[in-house]
Amino acid sequence: MKKQLSIFLILLITVGLCAQENEEPYSISLGKWNLKYLGLDNLYPSYTADPLGVRFEVSAQNMLYSDFDQQDEINNGGDYLGKLNITPGVRFAFFKFTSKKNPKLGAELDLGISIPVMMRAGNHDMIGTDGIYYLALAVQPTEWLSLRFSKHHICTHVGDELPTAGVVSPVDYDVNLTQLPVRDDFILSAAIRPLWFLNKPQLDILMIYGDFGFFMPGVDFLGTRQNKPHKHAYYNYQGGAELEYYFKNAHLGGLIGAINVSAYQLNAFSPNISLKAGYVLPQEKLKRKMNLGINYYNGRSISNQFYNRKEKWIAFYLMTEV
Repeated sequence: MKKQLSIFLILLITVGLCAQENEEPYSISLGKWNLKYLGLDNLYPSYTADPLGVRFEVSAQNMLYSDFDQQDEINNGGDYLGKLNITPGVRFAFFKFTSKKNPKLGAELDLGISIPVMMRAGNHDMIGTDGIYYLALAVQPTEWLSLRFSKHHICTHVGDELPTAGVVSPVDYDVNLTQLPVRDDFILSAAIRPLWFLNKPQLDILMIYGDFGFFMPGVDFLGTRQNKPHKHAYYNYQGGAELEYYFKNAHLGGLIGAINVSAYQLNAFSPNISLKAGYVLPQEKLKRKMNLGINYYNGRSISNQFYNRKEKWIAFYLMTEV
């Protein structure tokens, strides 16, 4: 019931936001500032190559290696089955204060929601689904620097328990660790555009970012903070870079290359690497745009992430930044 309600809320919010996408969100003048709500133009940028980022994406994955074979033929001399991942998501600013002098500067209350759904290639049986939610306070003090502090929640309810139902796996599996894993982190984030200092907008094509996540037991206004089944691995890190190149003809769009590296104390900070290269349209930096291309991933399994199983794949993706 919880998942169905979450999906319904995503669809409801998405419909409402898309209805006003081409209109100016409601704005109140407050001296030197404007107050807007339910805006789609967030101050803090999205991470293109983050495998657990909030986005709207379809990813067709060809498995190169996996600790879970999901009843593939790999143990009998065959190949792995691929996966089809569909991630509906929405992200918007509840409230945003922007400077009238420079609308690129300000602060916002940022909300992101996505429900990644993992399916086997061929029959499209669902093998996993997660819930990813965050509420954040973001600020843009200058055009080259973005900062954010967020309460981030990720949980899984389907898929991680499949090995107890007869799925053949080349790894041991602890059947005592199947109780709806949840992780509630606080995350400090920063994104920098180092080429902004060249004072040439056409060269401002690089973004570098980093996240520091930590778990703190307790309760806040968003509920009880949980970190199970692993109660003593409190830290995680993430960093990356994105490079965008736009063609001189604005109607042709541009190209993007992105790398994301994450590491969790849970598995001794073993790196998880995600690379993306694709074509983007239209030519609007830091705005919503279509992105399609190739994604390479090598790290802990996305569909069984709470148990640190490994997987490696290459995928064709189509996504819209939100």
